Amino acid sequence: MNSAKYIELFKNGQKEGIVDATVNRKLQIVRKFLRYLDDTQIDDFSSLKKETVYEFVNSLDYRPQTISGVQFTLRQFFNIMHGHGLVSFDGYQLFPVITTDKRDSVLSYYSPEEIKILIESIDTTKKCGIRDKCMVLIAAECGLRSSDIVWLRFDEINWDKKIINKIQHKTGIRVIVPFTEQVQFLLLDYLKNHRPDVRSEYVFINTVANSAFTSAKILTQIVYKNLEKAGIERRCRKRGAHTLRHSLATTMLANNTPVPIITGVLGHSSSRTTQKYLSIDVDGLRQVSLEVPE
Repeated sequence: MNSAKYIELFKNGQKEGIVDATVNRKLQIVRKFLRYLDDTQIDDFSSLKKETVYEFVNSLDYRPQTISGVQFTLRQFFNIMHGHGLVSFDGYQLFPVITTDKRDSVLSYYSPEEIKILIESIDTTKKCGIRDKCMVLIAAECGLRSSDIVWLRFDEINWDKKIINKIQHKTGIRVIVPFTEQVQFLLLDYLKNHRPDVRSEYVFINTVANSAFTSAKILTQIVYKNLEKAGIERRCRKRGAHTLRHSLATTMLANNTPVPIITGVLGHSSSRTTQKYLSIDVDGLRQVSLEVPE
């Protein structure tokens, strides 16, 4: 078997930006699988059956979480091989992705009234209060990811048009979103009266280090702390900053906003991604949705 050829195809099929350690872990799995095929005297993929792949996975004495990682890697491997016409089935035929239960559990929706209570719970008399409230408000009203807020640059804000125009850290896709007068007021208040006098291209500053943040997790910590402080019931919902992004998109959908517009706000590459992101009971949601507070 030409293992080197398959390994090279797999390496070339990896997305740019994936860290070397992740690629190396995947390659270890692929090499182990190819050795297994050699041991079972399978010389090429034309005679390979799905049952052989399942037998390989079942032979591994791994924890369930590790087995899931193996299946993920093999799914990707066979998608690449199938794309090159080397095998008759793709990775999704081997290991179908079941999304319904996962999506139902992942989607954490907070109503506009709950979001309003969250924002009002942030103590602006404290040293970082205005900064924290500003970041949370941008997350709630603009739908940006934590990394795109925490590392927001001055040159990405158009004050005249009241828009944020930036390349997303996670996807590399440009997103242009408007911001409200409330966001503008808080931003200006923070910049004029509360931001440390630090020369930095980034808007938000870590007051401990007097420099830009090194991690976007700070926003999740702020959201989590203030959801607890506000006494908002968890009800099995997640409490990270990403829930604000989910909640904005979900409220827009419940208020009959067209999916392509939500796609633009979220900065997704296609409406198909947005539809998966919002795979929820829309009719049920509309019954419980509240008007967005002013």
